[in-house]
Amino acid sequence: MGFKLLIFTLLLSSVLAHPEPEPGPLPEEVYDNYEYEEEPVDYGEVPEFVYPEPQTITGVEGGKVIIPCKLSTMDSPYVLIVKKQKSDTEEEQLLFADNQKLVRRRSRRYKLNQGMMEMSRLQASDSGNYVCRLQVDPPIEVVHYVDVQFAPKITHHSPEEQQVVKDESVKLECEANGNPTPTIRWSREDGHLPSGAEEEEGLSMTLEGVDRHVEGTYICTADNGIGDPASASMAITVSYKPEIITEKTTVRTGEGDKVELVCIVHARPAPQVVWSKDGQPIDEPGQVEEHDKGHRHSLQINGVTENDFGKYECLATNDLGTASAPIHLTGYPKHPKVTSDPNGGEETSYTLTWETESYYPILEYRLRYRRAKANDSTDLPGDWEEATYEAKEIETEGLVHRMKHTLEGLQPATDYHAAIQVKNKFNWSANAEYAFSTKKVPPTTTTTPSATQPTTTSTLPPSIPAGDSEGGVEGAIPEVTGHQMTDGAPLCSLSTVVFLLPTLLLLRT
Repeated sequence: MGFKLLIFTLLLSSVLAHPEPEPGPLPEEVYDNYEYEEEPVDYGEVPEFVYPEPQTITGVEGGKVIIPCKLSTMDSPYVLIVKKQKSDTEEEQLLFADNQKLVRRRSRRYKLNQGMMEMSRLQASDSGNYVCRLQVDPPIEVVHYVDVQFAPKITHHSPEEQQVVKDESVKLECEANGNPTPTIRWSREDGHLPSGAEEEEGLSMTLEGVDRHVEGTYICTADNGIGDPASASMAITVSYKPEIITEKTTVRTGEGDKVELVCIVHARPAPQVVWSKDGQPIDEPGQVEEHDKGHRHSLQINGVTENDFGKYECLATNDLGTASAPIHLTGYPKHPKVTSDPNGGEETSYTLTWETESYYPILEYRLRYRRAKANDSTDLPGDWEEATYEAKEIETEGLVHRMKHTLEGLQPATDYHAAIQVKNKFNWSANAEYAFSTKKVPPTTTTTPSATQPTTTSTLPPSIPAGDSEGGVEGAIPEVTGHQMTDGAPLCSLSTVVFLLPTLLLLRT
């Protein structure tokens, strides 16, 4: 090595001490006759990719994947290039040339080890084609696809609050992205959907002809099995005119009692509720109190008198309309409710049972009944039979009074109509009509002993007296053997019919 250095130094000194004159330009024919020769370089056998077939490599956002670009010979002088292919949204991106990292800002997310490229902290944008390229002529390459899956995200949905008018329609929409594509399901925060289902699937849900029952918060949930589902809430409110339900349409009470008349009022916007009695506004005298608690509006009457009896009405009004509902305050008894079985258990009698409601004791009852058909030859009903009775046998429980009455002298197996009223100190109740029937009389049956021997009789044509069968008359029919009777029908053989036929024809002529 010292000798090679000494010679190189001497040659350099000689060149510096005796510089050659600068040559002039060479003739053009010199350049034309000069041939450049490039010596071929043998880099050895071209390696192959260990994983030559394209692969789809799936990863999850935040995780990592390995892209296989490994060569069969890793100490080869050929250059291995790893890059991400150009797409519709981004340009081509060089990642590695051999072990030299080329990616922008030298991201630590990328590592290449023995031809296996690791990509960590995956992002949704990392999805795409990755090329492993061996720089030869022609190039050898394999393309792998990386699929980065990520949890759904809601990208668009209907307004968080919507207000619609009753009988109109409203459409709820919800969109989400994610990989795989998420499924969107609709549910309701409190209870079932208006269709009755617990949930429905789809990008949108339309509610037709809405009313107050569809009000509430609806939730769209996007789920693709990756990470946690995403959701968004949308509230629906409905504007509508007042709707009224009364707890009782008739309230039975008595003097000195304390009662409450109640109307349940639903409306949006909130309504104004007023009360009236027999068409006149109530000025709230001392014994009347009005209470409003949410949807429940009540009128309380303390120390009821007969003057308080009448027709009350609650009237509700908002910007969309008006509604009213009547409540009757009365001391009259309620019309009876028949509790007996319509199919009677006796042939000539029937026990009618019923119950009624009355603040005051029941004093009397009036009973009418008639046959559903006057007789078997007509469809017209019979005449009413009517009587009024003093109420004696009564079972009382609170306002409920139970009574019974037995009708005698009825016809068996016959349909009847009945009507009943009850009376307290104020007046008679309304009629309660009822239909019942009496029991059918069991049929009388007789038993006839069965014959143990078949019956034998002499059978003659109707035109011949029985006495003529013993002879003397020309053309008389010889004695016919008896016919055995089975179930009352004579059995006659074919030979007998053939034998009798000529004689019958002769007698006829």
